[in-house]
Amino acid sequence: MLLATGAQAQRRAAPLGAPAAGAPDTVTHDDAHRIEMGYTTLSGISGQVRNVYDPRDLAEALPDVCETLKAIQHGVEETDQVVDIKQLQMCQLMLATTQGQLTEWRTALGGAHEALEAMQARLKALPGPPARAPHPDAAALTLERADSALQGRQGRIAGLLTKRFQRVKTLQTQVAASYIQSLELQDRVGDLMRRFGRTTIKAAYPPLWQARPVPPPPPDPDAAQDEVYRREIIGYYFANNWDNWAYMALIGAVFYGWVAFNYRRVNKRALAIEPPFHYLRPGLVAATLVVVFSLAPALELHPPPVYLALLQVLLLGALTAVFARSWPRGAFWYWLGLVAFFVGLALINANAAAGLLVRWGLLLLDVAAVGIGAVLLRRVRHAAKLPPFVVPVTGVFMALNGLAVACNVLGRLSLAKMFSTTAIFGLTQGIGLAVLIELLTEAFLLQVLCSRSAAGGVGHFDYDKIGPSLLRLLTAVAAGLWLLVFTSNLNLYGVLYGVAERFLAAPRLLGSTEFTLGNILLFFIILYISAQLQQYIGYFFGEVSDADDTPGTRQRGSWLVGLRLLLVLVGFALATAATGLPLSKIAIVFGALSVGIGLGLQSIVNNLVSGIILIFERPFHVGDFIEVAGKAGRVQDIGIRSSKLTSVTGSEIIVPNGDLLSGHVINWTRTNDHVRVDLTLKIAPAVNPDADGQADPQAALQTAREQIQEEIKASPYTMHTLAPEILLNNINGQVYELRVLFWITNIRQQELTKSEILAGIYRRFTAQGLVLS
Repeated sequence: MLLATGAQAQRRAAPLGAPAAGAPDTVTHDDAHRIEMGYTTLSGISGQVRNVYDPRDLAEALPDVCETLKAIQHGVEETDQVVDIKQLQMCQLMLATTQGQLTEWRTALGGAHEALEAMQARLKALPGPPARAPHPDAAALTLERADSALQGRQGRIAGLLTKRFQRVKTLQTQVAASYIQSLELQDRVGDLMRRFGRTTIKAAYPPLWQARPVPPPPPDPDAAQDEVYRREIIGYYFANNWDNWAYMALIGAVFYGWVAFNYRRVNKRALAIEPPFHYLRPGLVAATLVVVFSLAPALELHPPPVYLALLQVLLLGALTAVFARSWPRGAFWYWLGLVAFFVGLALINANAAAGLLVRWGLLLLDVAAVGIGAVLLRRVRHAAKLPPFVVPVTGVFMALNGLAVACNVLGRLSLAKMFSTTAIFGLTQGIGLAVLIELLTEAFLLQVLCSRSAAGGVGHFDYDKIGPSLLRLLTAVAAGLWLLVFTSNLNLYGVLYGVAERFLAAPRLLGSTEFTLGNILLFFIILYISAQLQQYIGYFFGEVSDADDTPGTRQRGSWLVGLRLLLVLVGFALATAATGLPLSKIAIVFGALSVGIGLGLQSIVNNLVSGIILIFERPFHVGDFIEVAGKAGRVQDIGIRSSKLTSVTGSEIIVPNGDLLSGHVINWTRTNDHVRVDLTLKIAPAVNPDADGQADPQAALQTAREQIQEEIKASPYTMHTLAPEILLNNINGQVYELRVLFWITNIRQQELTKSEILAGIYRRFTAQGLVLS
């Protein structure tokens, strides 16, 4: 529009043939282009300003961070109290979280600062309007109004940029100051933690036999402010660690839903659970809380002491509810005494003062704790049926309380409190994990029971077959979790983790290949876990007996083989990725394996490939009765390399998968379990004489046929829809050889059916005067 207006005005104002340029009051193409580019640049800057980092959320959250830093600073400056290592660990964790947040803010503000500076530079680079003649024409007036509007918009955007820039700079200054304060506090906390080991070894107080009562300290005028700071720290911790509660809720919901679903299946089918479960009973709230609060300390290793004490109190409450229904009265009263001991120790340790009364109270509790541990080992453990995992945990409890007694007597009160607190927390955590082991074991066995009953099997199964293996696995996991929390309470976790990390993560060279011991260890751990999963996954779906012949066993066994193969392949892929080796090195390894396969591993690879083909082709299932290479038996297991058959004599036949795939396999139960039985009988007539007093062979033969048919029809194991065939096979004088062909309903009862029918035929022939020869 400006170009057209300028051109028309120029044609009207200038005479024909006059030059188009040179007059100061004439609108040129450059002026129009300048205005157009100015509006385009301002529109781009206006859009970019809105996309620049918005610091309003930061401005709202920054005061809370500043208050938290003040609270942490106040906490670390209280040097006249007994040192609490858990408080220092929690402060260190919170400072690390705060530094991460401040670093993120610094990065965002720095990017916003650079973007705003670039926009200001672009704004300043815009050319201003040129000088105009005193009496401009209409085109020049139009251009002047456009310049004025452009300058107004440029001013508004410049003001917006300046305001946003000043706000960003102010926030940068505040964030930088908070960041520096967090660094200083982190150095202070780190120094206190480094000095903790040295100062606590030294006697901070006189020995107990030299200690004298001290007057109570004067009232602290800052006590109210101290409480406010403590609340600030705890509130900040919960606000930044809410995900731990979400994980705990998820774990509890999964466990409760799993067990409740299985109990509904038990009630629906009216199953009898034998033997009765000790801890896992209907009404699963308390058991679920035990599972949740037993695992909760492992989710966060450096919580505030109040939070840790709260978790322990909740765990004790859940355990008390479970033990009230499970333990004998004597053992339960002992447990209530242990809960009272925990409460008393918590109150003593919560007292930051170091008076004579506090030291004597702590001493008496620690001495009593040794006796409590002895009673737990000798009486309560067997009466309550606690797993062996409790024995070493109780031993550590007694040892730490003995150390606490010695440290208290010698004036090392900080060490005494740390040892006693770690001891009682370790014992309650250990008992909770022991009950967790029992709950998971019983929940797993409940799953097996429901899976078998859903497939039509009986409710009874052999607990001892899978119980020890499952107990060992769960005990190993529980021991790892307990050691994790225990070393954290003793302030040893960081040191041990650092040593292990340096040992496992240090790069090592083997030729030109770089690796770490941690990657190699992870490789074998993943392979072991995948192997254990593929071995025991069938138990989860009800496979607990080699002789299990319930309906649905065959189909379940087939897809379980596929699941096992998938677990092996996924485990191998994850283990290979965990090594951290480059793909070129892995390709070399597989190349070497291919050479080995070509030289001497053909049969192994053949069996592996044959196993995969058997899984997908499925010429037979687990539970089928097959015959291959002169060997007959029930298919017990289809493995990756070989399969197992159980013969009628009870022996196990291991057949390579290659032989099953390449040989002639007779599947007696491919479509059904029916099988035809062939009996040979020789009879001699002794009754039914004719008119001359001689035996009547035809009448004896007819009687034998009728008796055989009646006996076969009377058996519950024979098929009544197919009539038996009784054929005369041979005649030798007065002896008739009969061949009896009939069908039975289950091939696995073939020998039993033949035996019962032969016995019945013998009884019937004896009653009719027929003799089996």
